[in-house]
Amino acid sequence: MKKTLIAVLTMATMITAVACGKETKKEAPKEQNKVEANNKEKTDSTTAASADATTSASIVKKELIQAYKPKGFTSDSKKKAIFIVGDPRKDSVHYDMVNTAMKHFEEKGVEVELRDLYDLKFNPVVQPEEFYYAKDGKGEAPKDVKAEQELINKADYIIFSYPNWHDTPNAIVKGYMERVFAKKWAYKDGEKGLEGLLKGKSIFTIQQCGFLGGGRGFIGDGVGINNAAWDQYMKAFKVLDDDTAGFWGVENKGRFVNDRTPKNTSESYEKELKELRSALTAYLDKTFFK
Repeated sequence: MKKTLIAVLTMATMITAVACGKETKKEAPKEQNKVEANNKEKTDSTTAASADATTSASIVKKELIQAYKPKGFTSDSKKKAIFIVGDPRKDSVHYDMVNTAMKHFEEKGVEVELRDLYDLKFNPVVQPEEFYYAKDGKGEAPKDVKAEQELINKADYIIFSYPNWHDTPNAIVKGYMERVFAKKWAYKDGEKGLEGLLKGKSIFTIQQCGFLGGGRGFIGDGVGINNAAWDQYMKAFKVLDDDTAGFWGVENKGRFVNDRTPKNTSESYEKELKELRSALTAYLDKTFFK
């Protein structure tokens, strides 16, 4: 009886396996075609225009991308803004705001220096051999850090710009802060505690977000989507920025945070993108050029 039962079960298993195999063979070509199609479609920083339809990436339509290259620091007599940017995608909505802001600053007579941290391949990690320089100001600044410090020394406005991935500066920007703004260069021990050494300068942040309440601007700039959540986030950012500004001895000029991004499928995409650009330049005028 046992032998008969085992034989029946074995035969049933083989039949099921054959059936499943046939089913798999029917479906395999479709799945393989999908994989091959996906492999053909790159989603890097220059060819990701289709990603917005399937991911959370906010990508500007190809025909609307505005590239902008600032002239850099050239004159000692003009105000200067250094843009410290952490975004691997040149075609993102965030980078569109960066280009809009840099162009607007230059149109207002402010010289602009762009530090694209991904283009620079900036290493955000404090290495063991430079730990005591970053923490205590002991020894010499690493070569790449010294180059950034020399530019920041010339700047009046320090503009940080990054997409919101985990509600704080993303890793490459945070690492830039940790390595470049070292003790005895950005701050020192004073009689009443830490004393900032970058007086006369100011910081400002441009941040592309999602799901923070639907506002655009900063505290009080909700649009009725979820104003309570929006202001809660913005006030938390202000605490972070005030602390950083106090640490370095600079003025905190706040942030421009965008939490209303045109959907890639929107029929009025171009109009909405232009509205975002106009909102940003108006905010910059209010903050820097009033």
